[in-house]
Amino acid sequence: MAPSQRFGLAFGTAPRQRKSLAEALGDGLATVSERFSGHITAAGVLDNANSFGTLILDDSEPAFDVAVALQEAAWPVPLRFALIVAPPAGAAGRDEAVRSKAAVTLNSMDRQAVFCFDLPSKSEEELAMADSTAALHRTLVLGWTETRLHAVRSYRKNGRQAMVAADLDISQQAVSQMLLGASFRRLKRTEEGMRKWLARPQRTMLWPMKRRN
Repeated sequence: MAPSQRFGLAFGTAPRQRKSLAEALGDGLATVSERFSGHITAAGVLDNANSFGTLILDDSEPAFDVAVALQEAAWPVPLRFALIVAPPAGAAGRDEAVRSKAAVTLNSMDRQAVFCFDLPSKSEEELAMADSTAALHRTLVLGWTETRLHAVRSYRKNGRQAMVAADLDISQQAVSQMLLGASFRRLKRTEEGMRKWLARPQRTMLWPMKRRN
C-alpha cells in the first residue's frame, strides 16, 4: 500500500484586522491542536511576526473541522485558510517544505477569498464552490453574539443541550434558542458536507499517465 499523502493547513487573519493572529487566537491554537491531535502530525505554530500559522494533517477529511475550530477560537476576528497536499516523503514532504507551501498559498490568495483548497484531485468548479461555502459558514459564525458562541462551544464539547444548560447555568430552553439563533444545525450540515467532499479519494499522482497505443 502506498504511503498516505500529507496536508498542510495555513491560517491567518483576514486583511485589515487590527489584532494580530496571536492576539486573536490566544490559547485557542493549543486547544485546537489537542482536540485534533489524532490527525495533526506537526503541531500548529505561528511565524515570528505572528502574521500566519501552519500545521500538518495526515488526512484531508478533518481539515475544515480544524479550520472551523480555529475560527471559533479567534471569534470575532475573521480568519482565512489555505489547504495544500504534499507527498509523504522526499524533500517536498518534509515539515518545513509543507508549511512553506501552505504559507505561500495563503499569502497569494485573493483578498476576498476565505479558503483556498490547493487539491489537484478537485475541479476548479468544486474549489470555487468550496470557497463560497467556507465564506458563508464564516459569515454566520461572525454574526454570533458572545452568548451564542459559548453555547456552541459547550455543545460541541458536551453534545447534549441538558449538559450545556448545566455548564452555562441557564435553562435548556435558553440553550435551544441560542443554538437556533446561531444557525447551528445549518452549520453542522455544511461541516458534514465539506468533510465528505474532502474525504473523497486523492489522486496519488499530480498528472495522469498517458495511455499507451
